[in-house]
Amino acid sequence: MNATRIASRRWTRPVAAAVAVSAAFFLGACATPGTAPVAELTTANAAITQAEAAGAGQRAPVELLSARDKMVQADAAVRAEQFEQARRLAEQAAADAELAERKARADQSRVAAAELERANAALKQEIARPAQ
Repeated sequence: MNATRIASRRWTRPVAAAVAVSAAFFLGACATPGTAPVAELTTANAAITQAEAAGAGQRAPVELLSARDKMVQADAAVRAEQFEQARRLAEQAAADAELAERKARADQSRVAAAELERANAALKQEIARPAQ
């Protein structure tokens, strides 16, 4: 019985040390700043540009403003070397910009559809009018 207890103690210390070293490496890896989210920032900036080109400034200003604000926050996070936060903010900014663009394009489509309906109604009246 004593021999078993002594043998298990011999293995316990190295295993505990290995677990502690592994945990330290794991936590150290999580704490490293990593790299700046250049791709995400570029994607978000491109999405904002596309939303602006689609007329989101007039047709979806709240969503576009949200995207711009999140980009400002992402840039600040990059300067503070908080790269994971910057990545999340850039992804959120891209999503907000895409929403703004889609809302703007949907509004443009509604306006175009309404114009076509008016034109069709005018044509129908023209056709229904007796020839003179």
